[in-house]
Amino acid sequence: MLRYVVSCSGVLLLWMTLEGARAAPAPWYWWTSKVDGQRVCAQFMPRQGWTQAEGPFTNPQCRPQRPVPPR
Repeated sequence: MLRYVVSCSGVLLLWMTLEGARAAPAPWYWWTSKVDGQRVCAQFMPRQGWTQAEGPFTNPQCRPQRPVPPR
């Protein structure tokens, strides 16, 4: 019985480790205010009254990544 509990715990621990390794950061988006048209770069809607304008981006400047030239 103890061997069964230990092996199940090991499998669960391995599964949790592999799931965590695949996690990615949240993408960034341009958000536009419905009130005055102001734009903000954020990962989530700042508050009510904003609409998602452009995205997703991978950086907090909301700029497309430049391709790295091959060597």
